[in-house]
Amino acid sequence: MGDARGIEQTEEVRLLAALCRELAKQGLDVGMSDAKPALSVRRRRYAPRLWILVDAGFFEWGCGRRHAVTDPAGTAARIAGDVRRSIS
Repeated sequence: MGDARGIEQTEEVRLLAALCRELAKQGLDVGMSDAKPALSVRRRRYAPRLWILVDAGFFEWGCGRRHAVTDPAGTAARIAGDVRRSIS
């Protein structure tokens, strides 16, 4: 039974790694969580991080923002836009 969750977490990490690469291409300060499958993006140097998770076939961040895991580049563009709007 524990094996199924391990496989699921491995897939989440793979999806998050793909998104991490795309966010880095957008010039964002991105990191992987050590505690759970999640990414974080720093909006400003000392601002709280924006957390990104995988949930039911979607990347999810902020207040319920979602984008399909099949489109990490599109997700990264949306997140980058959100981050840039939040600091302007």
